Amino acid sequence: MQKETFAELVLSKKDKMFRFALSYLKCDQDAKDVVQDVLIKLWETRHELNEKRNLEAWCMTMVKNKSMDALKRVGRKMKSDWNETALNTPLNSENPLEVTANKESLKHVMEIVDQLPVSQRDSFNLRDVQGYSYIEIAEILDMNMSQVKVNIFRARKTIQEKLIKVYNYG
Repeated sequence: MQKETFAELVLSKKDKMFRFALSYLKCDQDAKDVVQDVLIKLWETRHELNEKRNLEAWCMTMVKNKSMDALKRVGRKMKSDWNETALNTPLNSENPLEVTANKESLKHVMEIVDQLPVSQRDSFNLRDVQGYSYIEIAEILDMNMSQVKVNIFRARKTIQEKLIKVYNYG
């Protein structure tokens, strides 16, 4: 694989790779380190990349594995893709009450997602936050597609139930 092809096929995915690593590591620098390590490994094996059926899924799997290794090394607990920058993102409203209510809702969702089992959280993150297809998620997480669908369904249902509980009872 030539430099231009590598840039087009792999380097164009680095932002997605970073967001995915950040969903595990919760630290910009650690996520950047993981993505850099993965990109170096991909460059070193660039001649074998043409054999990969879904290169993006392969890259994301490498990021997941590297992130898991990094977590094991430092002994941190995994968390979801949500981070403080999500709470500081401007919302499309000028009404301070509406902005506050929306941020509070987002905070509740983030807390619920953080409590999901890892397989549900990862499946939900890849589908509803990152926008991957079920097939790509199955490849990234190394599980069959029906399990991915079940994980996403259960995650959404748990989030819905807990939000209803919060808003009905405070």
